[in-house]
Amino acid sequence: MTSFALLTPPAAEPVLLADAKQQARIDTTADDTLVTALITGARQWAEKYTGRAFITQTWQMALDLWPGAVEKWWDGVRQGPITGLDKVNYISLPRAPLQSVASVTYYDDGDNATLWDSGNYFVDTVREPGRLALRMGAVWPVPTRLTNGIVIQYVAGYGDDGTAVPEPIKTAIRQLVAHWYEHRGDAATAPSARGGTVIMPAVPVPLVIEALLDPYRIRYSGA
Repeated sequence: MTSFALLTPPAAEPVLLADAKQQARIDTTADDTLVTALITGARQWAEKYTGRAFITQTWQMALDLWPGAVEKWWDGVRQGPITGLDKVNYISLPRAPLQSVASVTYYDDGDNATLWDSGNYFVDTVREPGRLALRMGAVWPVPTRLTNGIVIQYVAGYGDDGTAVPEPIKTAIRQLVAHWYEHRGDAATAPSARGGTVIMPAVPVPLVIEALLDPYRIRYSGA
């Protein structure tokens, strides 16, 4: 089983308030709070749709076992997972583009953590999604804690602000903000990664927005 947690949300949005207001033809400051919330909601929607991280953010991936780990035999006494990892030499890290891997930690049954030396793995930031791959001669560490025995923390995103985010993505976010603002009378709220709620109108997303994002869409399929 694999789970994900956002540890450090982006410190900025890829689209500026002024640019979003210009797209929506808003010439008042009265709705700035609303538009700011819509920008966050649109960015979160677009990140989920594409499987990407736009602005630098830190994620945590927790696994019970490494992908491909299987029990080849069982002698009646189990002291932890018995693994067969001879054919699996990498693990994919969702939310491209991958910037770096901060740490890989594994746990024993007493919840004691061991930091895996970074010399054992190579961080592939070219492939999308990025990968954590074994170095020649290295082997995966074997956790003995059966739940969340492996924890990987990594950093993803195009950069610290919107300058490096592809323009079609920013265009899609601006158009989605304008679309939601126009239909703000029919709205729902959703939790925000920064706390509080984000207003997300419950109306269909125009196909042109999906078309702008489709070239950047990644369908994660495991390792």
